[in-house]
Amino acid sequence: MLSDRAKTLTGSQTSGMRNRARKLKSQGVHVINFAAGELDQDTSPAIKQAARHAIDTGRTQYTDTLGIRELREQLAHKVTRKTGITYTPEEVGFTAGAKQALFNAVFLAFQPGDEVIIPAPYWVTFPEQVRLAGATPVFLPTSQHDFQIDIDELAGSITPRTRGILLNTPHNPTGAVYGEAVLRGIAHLALEHSLTCIFDECYDELVYAPATHHNIVKLVPEMKNRTILIGSFSKTYCMAGWRAGYVAAPAVTIKAIANLQSHTASNACNLVQYAALAAMDPTNDEFVAKVREQLHRQRETALRLLDQIPDLTCVIPTGAFYLFPNIGKLLGRTYAGQRIENVDMLAEMLLEHAHIAVVPGSAFGSERHVRISYAIPIEEIATGFKGFEDFVRAIQ
Repeated sequence: MLSDRAKTLTGSQTSGMRNRARKLKSQGVHVINFAAGELDQDTSPAIKQAARHAIDTGRTQYTDTLGIRELREQLAHKVTRKTGITYTPEEVGFTAGAKQALFNAVFLAFQPGDEVIIPAPYWVTFPEQVRLAGATPVFLPTSQHDFQIDIDELAGSITPRTRGILLNTPHNPTGAVYGEAVLRGIAHLALEHSLTCIFDECYDELVYAPATHHNIVKLVPEMKNRTILIGSFSKTYCMAGWRAGYVAAPAVTIKAIANLQSHTASNACNLVQYAALAAMDPTNDEFVAKVREQLHRQRETALRLLDQIPDLTCVIPTGAFYLFPNIGKLLGRTYAGQRIENVDMLAEMLLEHAHIAVVPGSAFGSERHVRISYAIPIEEIATGFKGFEDFVRAIQ
């Protein structure tokens, strides 16, 4: 009954590990869930109130496919401020999460025979979406450069079939933030080779000083016509479950996205649109600042405790809310008489024996790392890293 496409499609390992941790918790097992890809804070009261008001005033009808006019106007203002380049409401659209925005962009920008460069490690969904479009993902290793992109290596990976590059900064899973010089170099290559740049900046407001997030269109304005910007309300505004994302691109691209979405999801949830509109109000700035402050404390705690675990090394993240430690020295050794064959087995053993959920790096294209989300209560961070340390010290 299934197509060849369906037979090759795999589920998200990040969602899988997160769900397994939740299932164990429901069975009464205390699991430290380092696999979560969301903040541990509640959505702000102002956003929730906007959704309630939308319900109470009967805002329950269909909307334009890419969102109500007021929302698209505010999204256009938001992207204009971010890039320093004017965007109109016809150049933005609201989607059911950034993942839908990414799928729409990839599906319409690429086709069979195309190659799309993806820096590795990568967010688990990037290569799957490229394959769904019929294109071929080409991975550009970055671990040798502290997860930054080497421009010479990028240039060497471009072939006559290369049609685009998929960028994510601040980066999931590594927490890296691409520097200005790197992004300028990428932009110049994209312009030279007529590449489409899909620029995922879902964590753009979760950056730790002295690092600075840079938008590629702001750095190189000529990139506006070659770039599809992807944004999210999930991280900054603690709205992961609301499914609120957006896309900004040339009007012809947005029109094509509207056509595609009209045949898939139609409009994103009407009530969520009004919630997102409230999220962008300046009165929420204080809420966002508090989110960053809490993440900074959680990050410092996680780094300090990770440093106490032997045989692990980690590039210090400057954005998002993940650590991506190298666990390569643990592979091939034994725990409780069982050989740790690979990173997937290590993650399974951590969950089974230490009740700690991490995402194996294999989900992101690395066989020597695990992803740890520190966006959980500090007391849980402390308990989890103590369990991780005890586990590692018991390895022979």
